[in-house]
Amino acid sequence: MNIGRLALVAAIVASSISFSQTDSVKFVPEVSMPDGIFLSYNDLRSNNPITKEQIVSKLDKQQLEFITKTMFEEKFTFKSHDSTITRDTKSTWGFVQNNTFYVMYKDDYYRIPVFGSISYLVANVTVVNAGFYDPRFGYGNTGTSREIREFLINYYDGKVTEFSMEYFEELLSRDRELLAEFNKLPKRKQKEQLYRFVRRFNEKHPVYFLSK
Repeated sequence: MNIGRLALVAAIVASSISFSQTDSVKFVPEVSMPDGIFLSYNDLRSNNPITKEQIVSKLDKQQLEFITKTMFEEKFTFKSHDSTITRDTKSTWGFVQNNTFYVMYKDDYYRIPVFGSISYLVANVTVVNAGFYDPRFGYGNTGTSREIREFLINYYDGKVTEFSMEYFEELLSRDRELLAEFNKLPKRKQKEQLYRFVRRFNEKHPVYFLSK
């Protein structure tokens, strides 16, 4: 390869490094996030929330639970540029309050204990139970119950997915070293140490918000 081509390759590499450092912002858990509402997953990726200052409300914005109380309402109103907009609270991706993230899942908000590239959460969700079949009377009425379920969130698509070991290993496979270590554990130990591996993965692969 001649000197001219070497110089060109060096310039491209230098440009790529510079771009990668400036086109995203690292999420640092120890640094407080401003309270706000993410209308969509893309707003989360860009760290572009609707702030408390934008929200139109009669509630006291100095309350620690202001955002939560706002999201308990059926709708909320906020100002954007020169417009006043009203949205259904259940149409949002989620919100952050007191440096804790909450995500919308099936018409309810759930707390994300540890937010990162892989988020793991446990939630008490409403489950629809199919009616039982009686040969004399046909199917009985369906009903609902509250059950504890586990979920995973892949930061890079924002989807809330009910936990399965197969899906967790798929997410963990982005780090071959951690996956190999995880797969060496007995099945019982894998479940016991799941939370620890989520934390370790997130420490090695921190979240980056896209620059606005």
